Amino acid sequence: LEGGTRLGEVLPVLLGLGDNKSLQLLDLGSQRLVLEDGPTQLVCQALIKNSSLRLLSLEGWTFRIEEEGSLPVFLAFLQGTSIRDLVLANCRLHMAIHDGRLSRLGRHDDSVAELLTFLPNFVCPNIVFLRLGGFQVTVNDRVALRGPHLLPFLRGFTHLSDLDLSMEKCSVGHSNNNPLIIDDKTLVTFFQTLSMHFRTLQSLKMGYWRVSLEDCEKTLKTIGRYLKTCSLSYIKTNGLVVTDNVHRSSLEHLFLQTTVSSLSLLTWMSIVGVSLTPGQAAGLGKCIRERFPGTMLELSAKDIGNEAVKSLIASLEEGGKIEVLYLGGPSCNLRILRILKNQKLRGKFRRFTSLKE
Repeated sequence: LEGGTRLGEVLPVLLGLGDNKSLQLLDLGSQRLVLEDGPTQLVCQALIKNSSLRLLSLEGWTFRIEEEGSLPVFLAFLQGTSIRDLVLANCRLHMAIHDGRLSRLGRHDDSVAELLTFLPNFVCPNIVFLRLGGFQVTVNDRVALRGPHLLPFLRGFTHLSDLDLSMEKCSVGHSNNNPLIIDDKTLVTFFQTLSMHFRTLQSLKMGYWRVSLEDCEKTLKTIGRYLKTCSLSYIKTNGLVVTDNVHRSSLEHLFLQTTVSSLSLLTWMSIVGVSLTPGQAAGLGKCIRERFPGTMLELSAKDIGNEAVKSLIASLEEGGKIEVLYLGGPSCNLRILRILKNQKLRGKFRRFTSLKE
């Protein structure tokens, strides 16, 4: 039912969920639907009563909230829902707050800290997949939360396995779209929160983040320490931009090296669209060859440049300790295998990999 243009087209379906016992997957994604307090509360109440739904997509919806009563109803839905996969990608949550400190939130105030004091504690044990790519929270017409800033508000999701906090693709390189520039403090806080509260998370998508670092060496070293305690096996960094705030040089390769060398359970990394020079790609290949703690890694390397891919593969295969298989596909997938010294053991490992697939 995706693509609805009027609330009247989808509201009866949502209200009917309270009595439905069989529907499991529902896609109502639309860029044109706007819900205010009344309809939002009705939808949440209907979803609370439903016990069969496992996937719900409200991608692109806009919520305009002014009443205090809307938040408790929404939290009650999160705590009681049976949904395992919730898609809120590209949604907009506009909050109008007329009283208290949040009503006076200024441009230089810490919006994350202020909003955290506003949010009651909650526990959402059932949602495993949470898609928040392009999701934005606006307080009194000021964009307050998006991308990495959303993570502290998700600590109540105690069993998350897959989390998408990607930014909008069009926000990178377009100044008129007010892109979020992620600094050292924000990046460190994000990975600190990840290591403390999301240790069971297996998949993280952080596409199109725009990072600007002042103290690159210290920041990446700190991030690496936090990543060592994470259980991530899949990380997606498509379109990532990392620059040195002082020298204006590109640092994407150093961030990727930190990720590869710190995540002991990593099996798949996507770097589609990440700009790498041949020298930077060779450095990434050397890091995987010498410091990657695993035995197998799949790498999606589309649109990083032909010369960069050649340098990456050449660096990986240097010394004969790594075998690179080209799997193809739309994302230019490479399978990187560490050659085991015991050939018999190597054969067993390959058979195990085939069975796993």
